Amino acid sequence: MSASAIVARTAAGGIEYLLSQQPGPRWSPRLQIATRYASIREATRVALRLPGRFRAYALPLGPAGAELLAEFA
Repeated sequence: MSASAIVARTAAGGIEYLLSQQPGPRWSPRLQIATRYASIREATRVALRLPGRFRAYALPLGPAGAELLAEFA
């Protein structure tokens, strides 16, 4: 089963994706290694629990997102 959402933020260099939260948030510009969440609700919860300075948001991965991830697998 593939996950349907990730957590992202807009940075100076473009969009970055959340890799992990412990011990602190780690970000990467590579979508294929982003932490995937089972639902948009779970990803939104994670994004809202991060400090406001990150301006993180949940990003759904629909069919186009799944195809994009498959290209890099």
